[in-house]
Amino acid sequence: SRSASTSCKSERKEKTRTTMSDKAEVDAERDDYQVSKKVTVDQIMTMDTEDESLRKYKESLLGQAAKTVYAPKDDPRRVVIVELRITCEGRPGGDIVYKLETKESVEKLKEEPFTLKEGCNYKIQVTFRVQHEIVSGLKYVNSVTRKGIRVGKDELMIGSFAPQAEPHAMSFPRVGWEEAPSGMLARGSYKAKSQFIDDDKAIHLEYEYAFDIKKDWNAAD
Repeated sequence: SRSASTSCKSERKEKTRTTMSDKAEVDAERDDYQVSKKVTVDQIMTMDTEDESLRKYKESLLGQAAKTVYAPKDDPRRVVIVELRITCEGRPGGDIVYKLETKESVEKLKEEPFTLKEGCNYKIQVTFRVQHEIVSGLKYVNSVTRKGIRVGKDELMIGSFAPQAEPHAMSFPRVGWEEAPSGMLARGSYKAKSQFIDDDKAIHLEYEYAFDIKKDWNAAD
């Protein structure tokens, strides 16, 4: 879901930002990095079953997934976007909210652009759910284009998640606000693609969206 954030500071300079939480994640970018073997929740829970303290630790770590793995039979997806929310300071009408649990609503998202007033403070929140199996080293990658030219790319490591019915929410930026660019050159229409990629480069979730930078919230251009 960082969306509009990178888009527009300048069309003349591309900006790439990568946030990593620790050395292991940085090592993942090296050619000789070996991805750790994937294990299921059931495999984790059956390891070292004679150690009571370890069992309790695993239950606290996995949460509800330690007892019941959330795995809807009619939906094989491992990462599902539930909602995309854009919060803007001073925007009439409050937050912009897209409900996206169905594949059809995700496809329709790119046809329903939202508007940012130039210079406004805003943030984007992505709510998603993990199901079936643990997803390790999940990374959020967002690319923004204007008139077919990429003007920004952001990468953010967000962590590992066990399958559970309760969704997770991540805000970008995590602290504070992003400031929309301003000026005649920044105004216009943008397209973006967001991906959720795990540590073995499997793409679990991908969606496209669009937005406009305008002089005012309801400006014609």
